[in-house]
Amino acid sequence: MTVIFDKININDSSGERYGIICMPENDQHSFKKEFFTTGEVAEYFSVTADAVRKWLRSGKLSTEMTPGGHHRIPRISLLTFIRSRQEKQEAPPKKKLFQYCWEFHGSSEGLQDGCRQCVVYRSRTGRCFELAKLPAETGHAKLYCTNTCEECEYYEMIRGMDPKLLIVTNRPESKKELESQVEGCDFTVRFTATPYSCSRVIESYYPDFIIVDCSHGPECSRDFIKDISEDFRIPLTRIILAGNPELFPKECDKMVFAFIVAPFTMKDLADLTEGR
Repeated sequence: MTVIFDKININDSSGERYGIICMPENDQHSFKKEFFTTGEVAEYFSVTADAVRKWLRSGKLSTEMTPGGHHRIPRISLLTFIRSRQEKQEAPPKKKLFQYCWEFHGSSEGLQDGCRQCVVYRSRTGRCFELAKLPAETGHAKLYCTNTCEECEYYEMIRGMDPKLLIVTNRPESKKELESQVEGCDFTVRFTATPYSCSRVIESYYPDFIIVDCSHGPECSRDFIKDISEDFRIPLTRIILAGNPELFPKECDKMVFAFIVAPFTMKDLADLTEGR
């Protein structure tokens, strides 16, 4: 039987609070002493001693050393760790932040047959309304389009979401500087270093804008931009070319949404993508 065992004081980023420790009655006698060995902790959690030492190195558990060089884990540290694991188990599942139109309008019964042939589903387009004016022969099924896009609940939800940016740069110093500016931006940002890793990110991220750093060189940048513009998974993604203007591939003008000179800031990107 699992019952309340103890109440501990917790100080973390959310401030000072109390946590309730629950555990089986037959385990409670083991937690009366003030210090525990790595072996005792490993036995309680059914893990190896190496796993416990990793928790110690990462700071998840605090420790005191004996004169002989052995770890002794304080009772309060162990109980706090137990409570943090219980809180994770008690936390409600995170709601998916983004839904495609077929997920938003669909039911628990799964995907409608008509969706599988729809160009929106086949291209995994996040903004179905941007394809709504395509000719009928392109395959827009419009299964859920009972009124105009402006009257659609999904349209209202997606239009209010922050745009997604993917920055492709192999310059660590640029990435570090831009990462330091992300907080407070009205868009989400991910970084990748190569065309190959960019392709993998696109599998699940579907950016609205891809910023390509021309530090890869004109030829590589040209081929990369061509691949992005022809990628069926992101037909409406806009490409922004960044770097030294002398390195911009001239053949890509029609495929590129905008150019930006390096070094640039997150504010520069915000100004460039606002309202797009």
